[in-house]
Amino acid sequence: MTMSVKAISNNNLPLKVYVAAGHKQYCQIYSITLGRERHVSESSGLRHRSMNGAPPNTNLQPNSHNQERKIVFHVEPLKQVQIDFSPKEPWGKVVRISPNCKLLASGGDDSNVRIWSFPDLSKVHEFTTHDKEIDDIDFSPDSLKVASISKDRRAIIWDIKKGKKHAELGWEPANNLKYMYKRIKFGCVEGDCKKYKVYTISNPIGSSKAKAYLHKWNSQSYTVENFVASQQGIVFSALAVSDNGNFVATGTMMEGIVEIFASFNLSLLRRVTNSHSTFITGLEFLPTSEESAPCRGFSDASVVSISVDHQVCIHHVPRLNTISSFWALLLIVAVLFATFTLCSYLGL
Repeated sequence: MTMSVKAISNNNLPLKVYVAAGHKQYCQIYSITLGRERHVSESSGLRHRSMNGAPPNTNLQPNSHNQERKIVFHVEPLKQVQIDFSPKEPWGKVVRISPNCKLLASGGDDSNVRIWSFPDLSKVHEFTTHDKEIDDIDFSPDSLKVASISKDRRAIIWDIKKGKKHAELGWEPANNLKYMYKRIKFGCVEGDCKKYKVYTISNPIGSSKAKAYLHKWNSQSYTVENFVASQQGIVFSALAVSDNGNFVATGTMMEGIVEIFASFNLSLLRRVTNSHSTFITGLEFLPTSEESAPCRGFSDASVVSISVDHQVCIHHVPRLNTISSFWALLLIVAVLFATFTLCSYLGL
């Protein structure tokens, strides 16, 4: 089963969330609305101690009613569509909702990448270049491109507006080793959805001692800008990029390791070992806006990891120590004053 979630925010309407859930060869769309309801319940009849002159062991308000406010989720199933047509055993492996919530991409065992209008699910494009099952799909931040990787060891960027292949990623591994792309993600640059990079994780084929790689790709030339190699024998299973594009996280296949990098130079910010007892199946960053800072514990970034060990973990990147503008200005004034005083004393 695969799932993609997008939230629609409007100050005048309740928060609405769209969920695209893949199950076997189908994709089902759900609309989830967050609301509040008031429930009137009768008094529980509990007895209280003496209060305000009332005798003990009596109900303060024998026939009173209490109002309770509850947060509720209203789930409404919308349309369903078949997303995989493999003749033997059709199986949809991945669905993604575009950032502008106008498109949905799907891929599965039949090797075709399909683009659908959202949420009415009318087919817009069908790309048939891959010849093996699709492993991952992602939309660019501006919703104009979509990337796909397959077990045919190819990573392709598609132009949605033109409806054709835009570029293909490629690199030359050392020692003539063979690699397969495991995950692919777009990431914006400094929060600008019109500027973005592409990130992939790749694992070696047929070698237990070779290193796996995290690559950062230029989105104009689609060449490698930077890369990070794993420790020997460790392979990747999950990849995530923060919504502001500043952080990249990877998860490993067997060791339960989560690593968080700064996206601009792929420097390692945090490495969490033994976060899970077995391979990590998914990673996702929490929103990085100031409004969501309490959810992150006021850290710079937080990534959630899930695993087949049935555990959900959260990992934080602590905020860097900074100095307030007031103290910075005061320090500058003090340095200037000391400089002029020294110059005056020396007669300069």
